[in-house]
Amino acid sequence: MEILELNEPERLAPLLERYIQSAHLNFLFGSGASMPAIELAGAVEQEIDQHLAASEHEEANKKALIFIEELEYQNGFLPTGYTEGDDTDTTLQNYLRFLNSIDRILFERKNILLPRQANVFTTNYDEFFEVAASHLPTLVLNDGFNRRIGNAGFEYAPELFFDRVYRSGAVYQHQSEVPTVNLIKVHGSISWKRQADEKIKLGQAEKVELTTVQKNNPQDVKDALSKRAVILPNMRKFESTLLDRVYFDLLRLYTNAMEMENALLFVFGFSFADEHILDITRRALRNPTAKVVIFAFNQSGAANFEAKFSAHRNVLIIKPKKGRHIGFRELNSLFDMIGMIPKANHD
Repeated sequence: MEILELNEPERLAPLLERYIQSAHLNFLFGSGASMPAIELAGAVEQEIDQHLAASEHEEANKKALIFIEELEYQNGFLPTGYTEGDDTDTTLQNYLRFLNSIDRILFERKNILLPRQANVFTTNYDEFFEVAASHLPTLVLNDGFNRRIGNAGFEYAPELFFDRVYRSGAVYQHQSEVPTVNLIKVHGSISWKRQADEKIKLGQAEKVELTTVQKNNPQDVKDALSKRAVILPNMRKFESTLLDRVYFDLLRLYTNAMEMENALLFVFGFSFADEHILDITRRALRNPTAKVVIFAFNQSGAANFEAKFSAHRNVLIIKPKKGRHIGFRELNSLFDMIGMIPKANHD
């Protein structure tokens, strides 16, 4: 394991570029990426777990619903309902800047043996990625929903993540691969809807919150949760057979991506508190060609990652200088430099 301090981005960027040019590109985003618009999910999950440990199942349900409704409320400000410079706008611009850099990096990729494709795995339920991608006409965002004509409701079809997109010239039929981002939401999304026929379809986030009276009625809360196709970590009782199957299918995609030769994973805003994802990542690191680069928010976070991955040599932890932090802005500044620094400055 290696630990580097983010004090000279112009020297770190060429190192990351060398990784990217020879690897299958993957990202893992957690709730830290959607700050400041959305509070960290980790604290909410801990509170829910405490209720479950005390057998306070109705309180756990209520806490979970309140959290999901807050995400749905924030989503109501997207894409045009926010004020320039507010928390929602700041967060959306972070995502937009990131996707713009990935679009450029994939388009300029020099290794023709590797796809112009990146996998973005996220445990977030919000739709910042989807809305940001809608502002980038050159980038294809594949969210796993089948949009064929006549396929009403857009049914979830994870096999679509294996598709690649090409465009050909009108005269010479020269084919060029279009940059594609596979958005794999391993815990579901506020726009996913469970159907009676045991299928998941794309829909609109719920706009109506339960009243205070309804939230004090355990059955109303339970019914409201059953409409949402989201998977809350460590809360297996919320999962139907359908969600259980989808969850493990998506974890399998993560496993397969990390077991590929020259797999590269960038981790941001994610603490690895999810034991399933932590275990899969550790097992994947037995692959000697795999590389995991983790961005720690602060030095305390770096120490946490160091404890989790101390046995693995193919992990790079990037931490901030003392008293600083690595937020989305710092991450974007680094990725903006990749491919943009003259070769003479790489040494």
